[in-house]
Amino acid sequence: MKILLFGGSGQLGFELKKRASDLDFSVISPVTAEVDITDREQVFFLAQSVKPSIIINAAAYTAVDKAEDEKERAFAINRDGARNIAEACSRNNLRMIQISTDYVFDGLLGRPVNEEDPTNPLSVYGASKLEGEREIEKVLGNKGLILRTSSLHGQKGVNFVHTMLKLFQEREVVKVVNDQWMSPTWAGWLAEAVLDFARMECGGVVHASCSGGISWFEFASGILELATPHLEGKKLARVEPTTAAELNRPAQRPTYSVFDLGKITSLLGRPPLPWRDGLSHHLRDIGLG
Repeated sequence: MKILLFGGSGQLGFELKKRASDLDFSVISPVTAEVDITDREQVFFLAQSVKPSIIINAAAYTAVDKAEDEKERAFAINRDGARNIAEACSRNNLRMIQISTDYVFDGLLGRPVNEEDPTNPLSVYGASKLEGEREIEKVLGNKGLILRTSSLHGQKGVNFVHTMLKLFQEREVVKVVNDQWMSPTWAGWLAEAVLDFARMECGGVVHASCSGGISWFEFASGILELATPHLEGKKLARVEPTTAAELNRPAQRPTYSVFDLGKITSLLGRPPLPWRDGLSHHLRDIGLG
């Protein structure tokens, strides 16, 4: 099966490419300098020339706080880029897998959110990703699969795990919010799920995260606990809880965006990987496990 992958240089794209060849997938993944998904004609030309079996869009504007000041750019990539890819799929009778986010929710339900729960993004980033979802649904219907994920981390690129590991070695105290809950998701597990879905005739929206709902403070504490034995001789920071209000970041985050994972468990025939196992895999990949 031939996959045209947008966003191949990101942490999920890296994991997809790493696994694809072992599973008899052929992946064509242009870099942004070659193909800009906001350029409709470029996307159309590539889809026509590559002739893939499916297109996966892991490309996104993900600078959540920066998006508050760069709204046009965020919407150009996350909404218009997604629409361009969906239209290219429609023209060529292709399926599409779109990677979306838990930030389409406000997190005020206080329980795991399922695919039917109402969306209400609190940030420009979340709103732009939701609009991308809607464009795909409008253009492709059930030939488009939207996988919403949460708090992605992996071997490649900038993410919370790498940021914490750096701060643990630079500071005496690291303060992390303890009043926002999510499910940290290892990009390696998500890549495996995406490739499974690439083989399936499946559309609509599916929540795809590792299992277990924790606060960002608990996640930071877990990172420190698992990494400490492999950072011997280094003086490491202690982690202290704080609140979202005290941190006062430009973009508002959902309060509780842990996913209900019943649908993905049923579709894949297995439960998602627990978040702590995913973190252990990540740390091993970077030599800390």
